[in-house]
Amino acid sequence: MNFTEDATKPGKSLEVAARYAAAPDTGRTAIWFRLSNASTAAVKFTLGSNNYRTDGPWTYTVPAGGSTEDYFNAVAGQNGWYDCTVTADADSTWSRRCTGHIETGAASISG
Repeated sequence: MNFTEDATKPGKSLEVAARYAAAPDTGRTAIWFRLSNASTAAVKFTLGSNNYRTDGPWTYTVPAGGSTEDYFNAVAGQNGWYDCTVTADADSTWSRRCTGHIETGAASISG
């Protein structure tokens, strides 16, 4: 995961974690994003696709001290590839970019 931020800005209280787990709708491996907000005000996160998907962006309002989680089934829709960036309305210097490929052991097409 690549990231940018200014440690003196509000983004210091924000974070994104990514993990692989089964998608509840297909049972296939998906990438899950957990958006966390340790600040004292609600934050709107925006997750946008840089490549492989043409839909979105997706927005999530996370309350102060809260978190939310969502998944994207890259194996089912993009041959396992993903490339997305998360930004936050509270801090224009803050972003997280997550790129990669979910390996399943099956033959796949390179990105």
